[in-house]
Amino acid sequence: MLTIKSRQAVRKELDIRRLQRAASTAFSLLGFDTPPEITLQVTDDRTIQKFNLQYRDTDEVTDVLSFENAFTDPESGETYLGDIMISYETARRQAETRGLEMMAELEMLLVHGILHLAGMDHSTPSEWQEMSDLQDEILAELNNPIQKSIHEPV
Repeated sequence: MLTIKSRQAVRKELDIRRLQRAASTAFSLLGFDTPPEITLQVTDDRTIQKFNLQYRDTDEVTDVLSFENAFTDPESGETYLGDIMISYETARRQAETRGLEMMAELEMLLVHGILHLAGMDHSTPSEWQEMSDLQDEILAELNNPIQKSIHEPV
């Protein structure tokens, strides 16, 4: 369901069970009967900036990127939804700014990435409202204090 990749130093600081629960909760509230497979890469600012430039033509650091790659394995029947990349350094700064623990921020970013993999976006007011409401519902289910974290479209 959730494969997590990171450098060993970062992995030691991750609560893997908590991230798995966040993914499971998101999949459940999105209506998946069987949780799909996703990969989460927890990386650094430099790496995520390179990917942001390469895939979004934006030469800046970001907190989370999602790469939708949905397909169903014909042999196993398992669905692979895609990949999520989170910058650990940016997540840490954002957690400190919010005055929250790091795992709350990582949970929120993972849920946000999963919603994008499921086809949601926040570029119009109606899309923003739908995605924001669902993200808040999932985070509330996880007892995560972060709410209204998606910026409204301009």
